[in-house]
Amino acid sequence: MRVLFLIIGAIIGIALQSTWLASLNLPGNIVPDLVLIMVISYSLLRGPEEGLFFGLAAGLFLDLVAGGVIGIQTITKTIAGFTAGLLEKTIFKDNLLVPVLAVFAGTLVFESISVLMYLSFHGNYNFWLLLITAIFPLALYNAALAPIIYRLFLKMERFIEERSGNQ
Repeated sequence: MRVLFLIIGAIIGIALQSTWLASLNLPGNIVPDLVLIMVISYSLLRGPEEGLFFGLAAGLFLDLVAGGVIGIQTITKTIAGFTAGLLEKTIFKDNLLVPVLAVFAGTLVFESISVLMYLSFHGNYNFWLLLITAIFPLALYNAALAPIIYRLFLKMERFIEERSGNQ
C-alpha cells in the first residue's frame, strides 16, 4: 500500500511541479522542487534505506520526464533521500521545524551539486550568481512548502500503521 501511495504521490508531485507551479510565475521564475521536498520528507519518516530507494525512483522518473542530462536528478535525489534518512532516529517526527530546516539545507546542498554536475558537462553557468539568484530563493520556496508535504506524508504513515494494526 505504501508503494502505491508513493507512486501516486510522485506522479502528482511531478505533474504539479511541471504544470501548475511552473505557470505561477514566482519571482525569479523559480519553480519549487516538490520531488526533493517529498524525498526529504519521506526519508525523515522512514530512514535512509527507504529514502534512498524513493529518491532513486523519483529522481529517475523526474529525469525521464524532464529530459536533459539523464542521471543528475537521480543521483541528487538518491543522495538526498539517504542523507535525510540518517536523521530519522534522532528527530521528533511531529516537529514541523525539522522538515523545514532539512528541506532548506537539502535544497542548498543538492541544487548546488546539480549545478556543479551540469558544469562538469560543460554547462555555461556562473555558480555564484545561480546560488544567489536561483538556489537560495528556491530553498526558501521549498522550505515554505515543506510542512504541507511533510504533514501529508506523516498522515500517510499513520494511516498505513492503523490499517496494518487492524488486520
